[in-house]
Amino acid sequence: MKPETQTIIIHSMDFILRNMTHLRVLRNAIVLETLLTVCKKPGLFLTETTRIVGGSKNAVMSAIAHLIKIGLIKEEREKDFPRRRLLYPTEKGKRIGELLAKIDEILSE
Repeated sequence: MKPETQTIIIHSMDFILRNMTHLRVLRNAIVLETLLTVCKKPGLFLTETTRIVGGSKNAVMSAIAHLIKIGLIKEEREKDFPRRRLLYPTEKGKRIGELLAKIDEILSE
């Protein structure tokens, strides 16, 4: 892909993220990484997600709360151990996760 095309994509995504109320939360790298992690590995424990993402526990917990609030991931309690919380992407979260993965792939070229 041409560098000019990559620049256009980056600027377009930045414009969209700055101007769409529900997507403002996605301007945070921890939030993006958390969503991608949950999409790649659905059913992760909350603690595993924090370890994989690599941010502080508070930052990842905040990201998870925002993603749940805007309907991109959901939290379920494990049946045998109800204190354990498992994270899954919603259908909307899966679609956005796929788009983010494509963008990441393009930027990695």
